[in-house]
Amino acid sequence: MTVRSDRLLGRSLFFTLCFAISLLLGVHLYLVSPFVASYDIANFTLAVGQYDLANLQPHFPGYPFFILLATGLTRLGLEPVRALGIVSTLGFTSGLIPLYLLLKRQSFDTARLLAAFTVISVASLVVISATGMSDGLALGVLCWFMWSVERARHGHFRLLPYLLFGLLMATRLSYAPFGIVLLFLLWQTRKDYWQLLSELATLLLAQLAWLLPVAFSVGGPASFAQLSLSFVTGHFSDWGGTAQTDEASLIERLGLTLKQIVWHGLGFTSWLGLASGLFLFCQRIRPLPLWWSVTGTGYFLWVWLAQNIDKPRHVLPLVLLLVFLLVRHLSVRWLVPFLCIQLVMGSIALYRQATIEPATIQLADAITGLPASATIFTDEEDRQFLMARPDATIVPIGSVSKWRAEPKSAEVYLTGRLLKQLRVADVSIEVTEVFRFTSDPRFEPEDAEARLYRLNLNEEAPR
Repeated sequence: MTVRSDRLLGRSLFFTLCFAISLLLGVHLYLVSPFVASYDIANFTLAVGQYDLANLQPHFPGYPFFILLATGLTRLGLEPVRALGIVSTLGFTSGLIPLYLLLKRQSFDTARLLAAFTVISVASLVVISATGMSDGLALGVLCWFMWSVERARHGHFRLLPYLLFGLLMATRLSYAPFGIVLLFLLWQTRKDYWQLLSELATLLLAQLAWLLPVAFSVGGPASFAQLSLSFVTGHFSDWGGTAQTDEASLIERLGLTLKQIVWHGLGFTSWLGLASGLFLFCQRIRPLPLWWSVTGTGYFLWVWLAQNIDKPRHVLPLVLLLVFLLVRHLSVRWLVPFLCIQLVMGSIALYRQATIEPATIQLADAITGLPASATIFTDEEDRQFLMARPDATIVPIGSVSKWRAEPKSAEVYLTGRLLKQLRVADVSIEVTEVFRFTSDPRFEPEDAEARLYRLNLNEEAPR
């Protein structure tokens, strides 16, 4: 076989793989979840129709890039929740391009395209990207950011990483620790004061470009600062699930963080998936460069100490980095088994996520059969319930004092999540279970079970 025929065959394989990837993207877009499956997705969905940060539409810091793109798609007639999912899916899939550019060794490098495709085919990443959450778009922007950093290190497009970091923060602020890598870029220019100044100015302007519009949407920088302080205080001292408020020890949190990365991230809670992931470790692994190792470690510490590790989506950037580390020098015969298993698991999960109602949605549908006089007290499910039954009396409860202060009618119901919160606070209460629904815990772990109870008012403990 001649060199020319080898090149033609290589290009044919490359474009065949591109065509197959395009078909798979079409399937993923078709299987975007149509359900408002969680409190956060409800906030994003409402924000697409009416952006109101003060009313948690969405919650702080506003996710303006994500909401802006989804709002644009709704102009084409798409439902808000599907528009969010399509933006997330397209954003995540776009990460294939920078990953390939980071990995390729020659033009039309089919093996490295397959390696990049393997990274964006990990089931846990694909599934979260097909929902109304911003994670998929953020992971895609993260891939572009990684590529831009490597280009900047070699003197190309020096300002691009700072611009993309601004875009990343406008998509998902919790990825802020990835900004550590920018310190290495700034260190490169420490002797060129004008270049250092221009890069610092670009970094600042890229953040102001999204911060100022969001700030003025709530009345100005002062109001935004007050809102920010309230959110950050609540995150670290109350509801954020950080190490400061978690009853688990640091060692227990470390174990859970590693479990989320390996069991959920690589294995997607499947022994076959886990085996395929561990199979990748049966090779000589070359460590990541120092700047990415330090940055990845910084993000790991952030997740371990300052994030709610009961939610697996917080470890997904680490999963992406880990898979990238494992496949970047891997031969095709090692890639294919892992890729095939992940594709099968991801496709089945996508179909289930898009066709089977989450537990909270099932409960929201069930409350439409309750009497018109019923009052339903909730934890964080109120917006999902109101979408199903706008005329219902839904009362969100954020504290024990609010629960005690609320008047109770003859028909009083409360959700299982609220009941759990009240009992943790030592509120003695007698209830009768009315509804109970379950769904796949891989999608929304905290909402995998939804219950509704009727309050036995005569038997409630004295206030």
